[in-house]
Amino acid sequence: MRNIPWPKLYAYLGNNHVLSLAGNLTVSAMSIVSVSLLFRALPVQELGAWVYFITTVGLADAFRSGFLTTAFIRACSGATPERAAEVIGSAWTISFYITGALCLLNLAGWLLLGHSADPETTLLLRWFGVVLVVTLPYFMAACAMQAEMRFDRILYIRLLSQGLFVLGIIVLMLMHTATLINVVYCYVVASAFTSVLMLVLGWAHLSSLARSSSACVRELSHFGKYSVGSYVGSYLLRSSDTFIIKFLLGPAPLAVYNLAQRFMEIIEIPLRSFLATAIPSLSAAFNQGRLPEVARLLRKNAGMLTWAFIPVILGTILLADIPVRLIGGTKYQGTEAANLLRIGMAVAILFPIDRFVGVTLDVVNQPRLNLIKVFVMLAFNVAGDITAITIFHSIYGVALATFPTALAGFVYGYLHLKKHLPITLKEILATGFWEIRTLVFRLSGKTVDLNSSQDSH
Repeated sequence: MRNIPWPKLYAYLGNNHVLSLAGNLTVSAMSIVSVSLLFRALPVQELGAWVYFITTVGLADAFRSGFLTTAFIRACSGATPERAAEVIGSAWTISFYITGALCLLNLAGWLLLGHSADPETTLLLRWFGVVLVVTLPYFMAACAMQAEMRFDRILYIRLLSQGLFVLGIIVLMLMHTATLINVVYCYVVASAFTSVLMLVLGWAHLSSLARSSSACVRELSHFGKYSVGSYVGSYLLRSSDTFIIKFLLGPAPLAVYNLAQRFMEIIEIPLRSFLATAIPSLSAAFNQGRLPEVARLLRKNAGMLTWAFIPVILGTILLADIPVRLIGGTKYQGTEAANLLRIGMAVAILFPIDRFVGVTLDVVNQPRLNLIKVFVMLAFNVAGDITAITIFHSIYGVALATFPTALAGFVYGYLHLKKHLPITLKEILATGFWEIRTLVFRLSGKTVDLNSSQDSH
């Protein structure tokens, strides 16, 4: 105990990477807990309806996030207070337009299908617009806090919204009133409470709406029209399996597949955290004309995560039955869930470099290339899913289709980014190895020869 350098450890615990990781750990842990509770509380059909509901709402949120998030953070990073206020106000203006348009679309769908649709679609049409409205303020607050690099506040936002939802599910289970509609009520109330608190605390910066300008709205919209495609395409890439399984195989296989995907959060948590903290730094370096620094940040983050994921991936492949039982319960033992998890984790080794290549294409003003990359992967995934299901008639086909999908996106993005930045796979892996080595030595109180680092030059 005496050898542990506590001041250094506390410094690492307080940095943005760790705070962002804690925020993503919080929301993902809460998500896993809520899903685990729902697997036990709801019948299979209602659970499938919930997955369909939250996936479709998530698609709309991906459109809103995609149009605003990257453009917002990119414009705010390193900006003066006056410029930041203009960007935030203009982002609020765009968010109102987008949310209003989606609500009008929801109303049109309700008028056309509301009285003739199946129960799952009726539920979606009734609550789609409501969810988008009540989540808007805390979505804007999270964007503003990320641009300000206040990852501690993002942690509070996520802890509050997800914590209230989990608490609501627990109360429903204790009262034996856990039905699909009551779960939706809990989700809406938790989101609304969080949004109201963000407005009261001023974290959403609604007052900046008065600083909105038409020129800044056009600027953000010009970038957003490309980045929104990447966000929506990325979301469709993740959720297309859900829709295809639902329509071709039915709700029961969808529940098994969704169970396997839940534990993939163990990869997505640190990946989202590093991306969230890296985007402002990458954007600031690019805005200041420091391209070598952009390349260094990409090599460092993508390389570190690749090496860090290797033991996690190997451990999950060996012990996949354990998380399946923990999340889904005993009734999912013996299903395809464990093998689906193994396949997904094997593909995940490509994720760090692939994701950082994608966001860096956005940062270096090449959102069109990132958009093409995402839709190349989406085309591979949809074609692969349908072909594999037709041949194998099982969800194993969907899992196997992820291999060519991931490889296609990886190759396309890497080759195109090399035209704009001096990067190689060898340098990314070497830099990541030395960064992890340096971090371990520093935490252990040992010295390290930084001149031997592959990235020191």
